Amino acid sequence: MAVTITDIIAFTETHIMPKLIDNVLNSNVLLYKLMGKKAKRWPGGRQYETEVFWQLNPNAAAYTTDGNLAIATGEECTRAVSLPKQYNVGICLEGLDMAINKGAHQIVNLVAKKMKSAEQALKDLFGTHLFTTTAGNNILGLHSLCAATPLTYGGLVTTDVPGWCSSSGTLGRSGGPDSTTNALTKAILDTQYNSVKLDNDHPDLLVTTDAIWSGIMTTYLMPNMRYTDTKMGDLGFENFKYRKAYAYGDDKCAAGDIWLLNSDHLYFVIFPGMNFKFIPWAYQSSTKDRMVAHIRWYGNLHCDEPRKQSWMSAITSVT
Repeated sequence: MAVTITDIIAFTETHIMPKLIDNVLNSNVLLYKLMGKKAKRWPGGRQYETEVFWQLNPNAAAYTTDGNLAIATGEECTRAVSLPKQYNVGICLEGLDMAINKGAHQIVNLVAKKMKSAEQALKDLFGTHLFTTTAGNNILGLHSLCAATPLTYGGLVTTDVPGWCSSSGTLGRSGGPDSTTNALTKAILDTQYNSVKLDNDHPDLLVTTDAIWSGIMTTYLMPNMRYTDTKMGDLGFENFKYRKAYAYGDDKCAAGDIWLLNSDHLYFVIFPGMNFKFIPWAYQSSTKDRMVAHIRWYGNLHCDEPRKQSWMSAITSVT
């Protein structure tokens, strides 16, 4: 029995796409947390907006019975915005490949291999862009969010909105967490953690390289391994708990870097129906012996409080 394009579309949508999306999200702890669990719906419009309260109402004060009430005007809030970004991966099936792989089983295997290659490309692309200073068509990655001051993020500038910037710096350099050393100590890590903690609003993710992750675990935390998040461990993400943050190693994290992130204020915003949407197989044109399909995504990485995110760089050892 010949395999039709309708059969190929049905097989892809039913058997491949659900697993492909799960595999992409589960390939990286930040994708799993920020795109899978914490993602928010983009309600429409040309930009995603969140309110930013950057100063308190100045009229709160105690007063005497016959005293004047404090009344002063001032701008207490503004908006942070993100623009939509578009991602696509195209998959091609050549006519000759279809002819060579005759039979339903062989065609199914061919489609599965092509889709697996697309899955790997998406994993690599999103994982890379998360940890880079991105611009143009790409999502705004962590390096854009945690750039050195003055920070411009979400359409806001630190000099205009005090307290907007993240807590970031380079070990061993002036202005960094400690200008005297490139070795990470528990005191330095605690200081950096405290710099982005406010009461019970604290980092819940510590993401770093595998080498630094192992150094922190063996140097500071080996007696407390009972705090491992077993659910995340079952997904393949080895972890331990440092204070209130679960710590993970990530292959895409640059050497010497540690990120302390608060996922209550950092998340992907995604257009409804465009979260790795499958665009079905179709012949490319009447002049091409080729079928093509696409996987498409619209959204961005958004942060409504950069000051509660942290980046440390140039770490050479853990002591």
